[in-house]
Amino acid sequence: MANKSFMLFITTLLFAFACSMEKQNIINGEIDGLEVGDRIILSVEDPGGSLWIATDSAVVTKAGKFTLKTKVNDCEVQLTLLRPDEKFKPEDTQSPKRFLESYAALNVSGNVNDWRYIKMTGGLYSHPDMAEINSITDSAQNIQSEALKMLAKFRETNDTVLFKIARDLIDKSNNIFEGIHSVERIFVKNNPDVAYSASLLRFDSDNNIDDYEKAFYALSERVQNSPAGILVKNYIAGVRASEVGAQAPDFTMKALDGQEITLSNFKGKYVLLDFWGSWCGPCRESSPLLAKLYKNLKEQDANIEFIGIACNEQKDENWIAAIENDNLTWIHLNDSHSGRGKSIKKQYSIFRVPTCILVSPEGIIVYKEHPVLIISKVKELFKKGI
Repeated sequence: MANKSFMLFITTLLFAFACSMEKQNIINGEIDGLEVGDRIILSVEDPGGSLWIATDSAVVTKAGKFTLKTKVNDCEVQLTLLRPDEKFKPEDTQSPKRFLESYAALNVSGNVNDWRYIKMTGGLYSHPDMAEINSITDSAQNIQSEALKMLAKFRETNDTVLFKIARDLIDKSNNIFEGIHSVERIFVKNNPDVAYSASLLRFDSDNNIDDYEKAFYALSERVQNSPAGILVKNYIAGVRASEVGAQAPDFTMKALDGQEITLSNFKGKYVLLDFWGSWCGPCRESSPLLAKLYKNLKEQDANIEFIGIACNEQKDENWIAAIENDNLTWIHLNDSHSGRGKSIKKQYSIFRVPTCILVSPEGIIVYKEHPVLIISKVKELFKKGI
């Protein structure tokens, strides 16, 4: 009996040890301004990439510090800071995104007032090939952070000098970020068995889809089937399903005026889909050009309808105000209201806005381009009386 008890004791110890050795990422944070009772939420994208799903959390029990443990791995995660009276919003796109790889101990530092720029070290970020990417990212984010602070002061003081300096800084940071792509491509090529390579590839929108697909299938099978890899697979499938010559994916959604809109109900008409955002500067610059085109086409009774699809909107009031201010008198949908897995933006693999898609009367995608490029082509179509 004693031997059996001893063996049971040893078995229990081994089981407890195995549990303690369970693979997980441990994120330790030292953040100025964190208060007891605050929560840090870790979320991941659903496979369709349409929203963020909370998977793990940590409550701050000591001011300025937190520890969050998660089994999530080989994918991009979002870290959201919630005050005690705040709730997690799955549509949130403003929280900082970082990548977890190979189960590691990681450290996060920063300030709650600059939450989107918190710095993560350890794990993937200690990979020798990450040094240049880290350096470029830190440089651009530091400049961007200063610009946002100046813009906040501008809103208080209306000091146009501050505004100009801030805009110049944002342009400078954007130029630095543009320079990171060539470095990231080298990382992807040299690290086919690192899941982060799939994530970098996913956001490399300068590649045409054929080169993009070739680069993806050069990654290891493990990476292709990782959570990051699955998002890339889904993206490729979406691009193929929404490229020029493909049948336009159908959708149904309530418009701003409450009318239920179904794309296939417009068969027999050309439809111009305008993917945009009230927050997007280039979109707002394109809006007057589209408004002029729409007015001219309607005056000549052209066989075409416009449907605006707002993307990544945080507040309906901003969306509605932009429609009114820019005199956009066509049908308007807000993709933020789409149900889970029904994002129109994702169905059409819209990686950046503004993007316009022209659908033929037969429901075939004719063009998929920036508004400025598509406007001249639409004019030419109707000049020929098509």
